[in-house]
Amino acid sequence: MSSKSKTKISSTLSKEFEEKWKNPMKKPYLEKLVLNIGVGLGGEELEKAVNVLETITGQKAIKTKSKTNVKEFNLRKGRPIGTKLTIRGQDAEKLLKRLLIVNNNKILRKSFDNYGNFGFGITEHISIPGIEYDNEIGIWGLDCVGRVVRPGMRVKSRRKARTKVPKHHYVQRGETQYFLKQKFGVEIVEKLELDYF
Repeated sequence: MSSKSKTKISSTLSKEFEEKWKNPMKKPYLEKLVLNIGVGLGGEELEKAVNVLETITGQKAIKTKSKTNVKEFNLRKGRPIGTKLTIRGQDAEKLLKRLLIVNNNKILRKSFDNYGNFGFGITEHISIPGIEYDNEIGIWGLDCVGRVVRPGMRVKSRRKARTKVPKHHYVQRGETQYFLKQKFGVEIVEKLELDYF
């Protein structure tokens, strides 16, 4: 497909999305951002990972536990093996802007699904703006997963009168990519080529 036809398609889609977003119930927003570090074992290393997430966000992280027994990795069910943290609202938007700087505001095209979810990895947490190297903690990598939704998705998970959400109300892949471009200046790429200084 030529670049001209790609531009024509994207401009047609952008008009379609802008028209759809005039309805307040169709306008997407960033629901949450989840940061995760898988350590594989508990103890001191896990405490360092928890400390890293709390330093990045200023909020309290929780420990994730193993769901099954894996003899080869010496894992037992219920043993803490990682840490995660969920951020919502304005704090999630501010944090996402900070985290995107690490990858030069680029996200891989294959990192999106058809339910409004997207994700990217950070290999060294010290590359996040405002985070300094601590000799005692070392350098950690982490996964960042975000979710873009429309208003009304709460009916799927609330306790009372829970009901299904129709497929057309989920934010599709193309719309999620367009939303991130408009709101956060994200560039969707096929391959990540980062600049090192």
